[in-house]
Amino acid sequence: MALSRLTLTPRGAFALVGALVVLVIAFYSSNILVFLVAAFLLGLVLASLLAFVVATRGFAPEAFEVARIECSSLVKVAGAGLVSVRLTSRLATGFYVEVHDPHSERLRVLEGSEHLVSWWPARATIALAYVVSPDLRGLLEVGPTIVVAHDPLGLAFKRATMDDPWTIEALVQPPSVEVGHPVRLPSMVVGQTSLSARGAGSDFRGLRPYQPTDELRHVAWSRSGQGTLYVREYERESQQDTIVLVDVGREMAIGAGYESALETSVAAAARALRVAFDEGGRGGVVLFADTVVQSVPPGRGAGPEFEAFRALTGARATARVSSLAGALRTLLPQLSRATTLLAFSLPGDDPTKLLEIAGGLRAGGHRLYALLPDVEGMYPELPAPTQQEAFRAILAPAVRRTHAVATALGSAGASVAQFGRDGAVDALIRLYARDRRGVA
Repeated sequence: MALSRLTLTPRGAFALVGALVVLVIAFYSSNILVFLVAAFLLGLVLASLLAFVVATRGFAPEAFEVARIECSSLVKVAGAGLVSVRLTSRLATGFYVEVHDPHSERLRVLEGSEHLVSWWPARATIALAYVVSPDLRGLLEVGPTIVVAHDPLGLAFKRATMDDPWTIEALVQPPSVEVGHPVRLPSMVVGQTSLSARGAGSDFRGLRPYQPTDELRHVAWSRSGQGTLYVREYERESQQDTIVLVDVGREMAIGAGYESALETSVAAAARALRVAFDEGGRGGVVLFADTVVQSVPPGRGAGPEFEAFRALTGARATARVSSLAGALRTLLPQLSRATTLLAFSLPGDDPTKLLEIAGGLRAGGHRLYALLPDVEGMYPELPAPTQQEAFRAILAPAVRRTHAVATALGSAGASVAQFGRDGAVDALIRLYARDRRGVA
């Protein structure tokens, strides 16, 4: 058993050194009263330390049973999850204890506390429980739990680290909306713009019996008989397949901190998927760099939704140059029906290749929306004009490449927009609004 060593606190070190100094002064001054005071202080310090050593004999991680009870493993971003730990002491004596359960700084404590100071009786069990909320997506670490034993006078302590790490997966999943009520996303450019409910749709799905809420213009008179009316049912665009393609190539790491092109793309992609699912559509995800990294085929229901949002949660920038043309070429044979494709990318493709594959998508009845990072807009303005000009010169090749890609995609019939540090949601709204108005 690896025993935890005794460590003096600043108070303990000061008390021990102070008592020795007073004892030395008393010895040289031959003052009996000062000698008695020094001896009493030194004896008190040593007695407290000795009692603490005896009380915590065997103090080590192996002296405790530790268990994570009912901890949350999957939590939505901005949602709430439970973290708890139960510790049972095997030691024969009690002691004052401080228990701390460290966690990622991206986890906010909503209720309870990750810290406990208490008296721990011999062979007793104590528990720690608190509620956390993740601020950002990803794998967030909790633990391992730290147990610190203190002597009653605060002169020394022993520390042991338990073997109980825990990981919370923070899922990027916007809250659901009531089906039938389209989500309206705020936009300073086009006001309150809906990403769904873009008209009744034009894809014929079949016939069904007439209901009092149906419009007469949808009645199929030629198929209706005496006493029975049938209406033509159309599938709305929002109920068709929607696939988001998120570029995880190295260029998507541009930007400052958590406002990188990849992070803002994931947030917008999740928002678009949430709307598609809530409107009864099928949603899928493709993560790609130079090749497809992960693919979740379009689906409907709790299972496909979970897989799609979990794939977005795990999106991480790689060191590879991305190829949007390659990802679309891989995806095209798998599209069995008209599909809306939302691509968040800063590809390194030759524009002519993108022109060719985007044209093939259009010919197949698919609709491509391309959202490209505004390279300069992903960074804040530098304080000095000369610094800003120099920085623009550095970014100029990437800006020209992005412009060439946008021109090629637009020429092939794709809807193209760019986004900056403020996020890709507004850019997506502008694309949908422009598409509804029929503006090229």
